[in-house]
Amino acid sequence: MILPDKYVTLTESFIGLSAIFLDILNNKKMTIDTLWNNFSKIYVESKKLKNPPSYQKYIYVLEFMYLTNMISYNERGEILNENIRIKDKKP
Repeated sequence: MILPDKYVTLTESFIGLSAIFLDILNNKKMTIDTLWNNFSKIYVESKKLKNPPSYQKYIYVLEFMYLTNMISYNERGEILNENIRIKDKKP
C-alpha cells in the first residue's frame, strides 16, 4: 500500500499520492479541508485518477507524509510543504 507493486498502481500508493498532494500544496499553506477540496477539483472531478482515494485514505497519506517529514503543521493547523521550507532556509 505504501509502495507501488504488481497489484497497487503508483497513483494508488502512498508514495504516489504524496507526490500529488505535494504538487497541489507547492509553496502555499493550506488546511486539510482546502487541500482535499483542491485535490477533488483537479483529480477526482476531472477523472484524472482511475481509482481516487477515499477521505480516510487521504488522512492516512497525510499521516505518512508527516511521519516522513514531507509536511509539517503550523499553530493554525495549516499544512506546510517541508521540502520547500528546507530549501528556503539559508545556513
